[in-house]
Amino acid sequence: MKLRWLAVLVVLVAFGAGAWVLLRPPEYAPLPAAATSLATDAPVVRAEPSPTKLSASAVLSIDPRAMSGKAQAKTAKSLNAEYLTTKSLKALYDRLKATPEGTTPEGEYILYEIMRRCATVTEGNVRRPFTRALPNRDELAATLATDPQRDKRLAAFDDMDTKRCNGFENVSVTQADLNKLLADAVAGGDPKARALMIERELFASRPQGQRMDQVTISDAQIEQLRQILASRDPGAMVTAGRILSNSWNDYSVRIGPDNQVMEPRAFMNAWQILACDYGYPCGADNTRVLSECALQGHCQAQSLQDYLYYYAGSPHDSQLVQQYQQILRNAVETGDWSQVQVVRGPKPPGRGQFFFGPGPR
Repeated sequence: MKLRWLAVLVVLVAFGAGAWVLLRPPEYAPLPAAATSLATDAPVVRAEPSPTKLSASAVLSIDPRAMSGKAQAKTAKSLNAEYLTTKSLKALYDRLKATPEGTTPEGEYILYEIMRRCATVTEGNVRRPFTRALPNRDELAATLATDPQRDKRLAAFDDMDTKRCNGFENVSVTQADLNKLLADAVAGGDPKARALMIERELFASRPQGQRMDQVTISDAQIEQLRQILASRDPGAMVTAGRILSNSWNDYSVRIGPDNQVMEPRAFMNAWQILACDYGYPCGADNTRVLSECALQGHCQAQSLQDYLYYYAGSPHDSQLVQQYQQILRNAVETGDWSQVQVVRGPKPPGRGQFFFGPGPR
């Protein structure tokens, strides 16, 4: 009997020892002495995110008002900015007509813009700037009866619908006199007039019955646009940037150190935002900002930059706009266009046709 109990005891001890061997925690080698002092002997290295690669969530958190690479100095409002923001073009026209201010190159350009927009053109046919057709206010108010942004949208509509051409009912100009105003502004060296003249030449060169993508922009015209952009005139920048963003025949743009194919919408928006940095009127009273709030309900934008980043494109577009803006600013400031290369040849596969015309500004 004693032997039986002794045998059972031996078996239990052996079983317990085996269980300990199987279940005990693993033994780790001691850490080297250098690794036991965290952040005391060597700095912690953190990977910096690439400034040109942003996640979608990072794009959504962008504050475009803090993204300008150049501090915008407070300067007196330019004549062109006054033209773009004034609610009465007749008052500005009366001030410029037959006065020294109106005979400067910029004054002649502004008179040309006012008269082609508002005056009756006789003995010719002028291409007027695009103007969005507006709904009747009462009808708009009725459709917004339950809209939570109703008051904001109607206020934007009232601010936008200023009937800027009131008072021009008896003002007329011949096509020849209108053309002379623009030609004199170009001869005087106004950058906006020079850019607009190039755009007019390109549209006029379209063969009858053919699409605009059959028109070729020449190397000489591209060089002129680069010279115009060097003036840093924000109004000229909008027009020149619009021309360079279009899908001309035998023309594409490669941008950045990797020579990526330019995406037209992002390229166009980058020029718009860059113009804002140089003084283009892009605040809450910008015509496009007001019209998008009034007619589309996009009322959270407080500037044109806000609208272009948050409403006018995808997070991918906003990433490209930020990248393009930095590259274009460097080209304008330094004259080095090596990262904005024009390539001749067929359009890259999968690229659609983009033609941007003057719209609400």
